[in-house]
Amino acid sequence: MTAFEVFVHDDRYSVPTLHLISAADDRDARETADALLRASPHHLGVELWRDGDQIAALGACAARQRSLGGPYLRVVK
Repeated sequence: MTAFEVFVHDDRYSVPTLHLISAADDRDARETADALLRASPHHLGVELWRDGDQIAALGACAARQRSLGGPYLRVVK
């Protein structure tokens, strides 16, 4: 199992909420991050990180990175 950090951006709070998760691989971690995004209508976006590298940005986080011209999602196969 690998440790991942998930930052959930919630419209009720001024800073993202940190979730520490363990997953078998990047794909499983992304599925967990996606489930966290869908868990509440207040969740606007999530960032998925592993060892200081961003693996994915979902929801509003993905839209923000696209508007800035940065990579917003690494496809996990």
